[in-house]
Amino acid sequence: MNGGKIITLDSVGSTQDEAMKLDLQVGDTCRSFHQTAGRGRRGNKWNGTGGVAVTVVLEKAPQQLPIAIAATLASSLNNLIPNHRIGIKWPNDLYVDGKKLAGVLIEKREDRYFVGVGVNVLAAPIGISTALHQLGFGGSCESVADIVATSVFEASQQDENKAVTAWLERDILVGTTQTVQSGDNIAEGLVLSIDPCHNLLLQTNSGILQLPAETSTIITPCQ
Repeated sequence: MNGGKIITLDSVGSTQDEAMKLDLQVGDTCRSFHQTAGRGRRGNKWNGTGGVAVTVVLEKAPQQLPIAIAATLASSLNNLIPNHRIGIKWPNDLYVDGKKLAGVLIEKREDRYFVGVGVNVLAAPIGISTALHQLGFGGSCESVADIVATSVFEASQQDENKAVTAWLERDILVGTTQTVQSGDNIAEGLVLSIDPCHNLLLQTNSGILQLPAETSTIITPCQ
């Protein structure tokens, strides 16, 4: 699957948009080291200054794909910064010491899935983020882009059990107090457990809530 074209662009608004405009096919990759209008889940913006942006085109996106990518990428990037631990904020944001390092976005267009990954490499664009170079990695953006693409292709082959097991080993939310937006509602409480593909259990003042993964997002800054 990963024998497709690799398109490298000097500067883009979004590698997701460019990959779609170029009509990239399954197995193809679009990457850039200067992205000006990146986006994240639920319409959030992704500041790509000092990082790499990579979009990989896949044929399928099974339920476990987002968490499989997060866990696989976290493991791969952790080899670059062995003195730190990369954790995952449900469902697929990568964090180190409470600061965001990377994010994943999956979008469907017609019969293909466009997997976008942004990683801070040279610098952290905002104060609540971090970058690989700040954490001791001295390599190139190109090498990180290669790791991202390889991780996405590897994750696409994982079954749910393997993905969930690897993801749970890096969870950073269980046992912490969080604010969660689920649909139009906002709830605050203690995270009791997470089934990353399905739901999160939150202990609130009014009882235990089971919040579905599809419509829920953590809105508390990580500490």
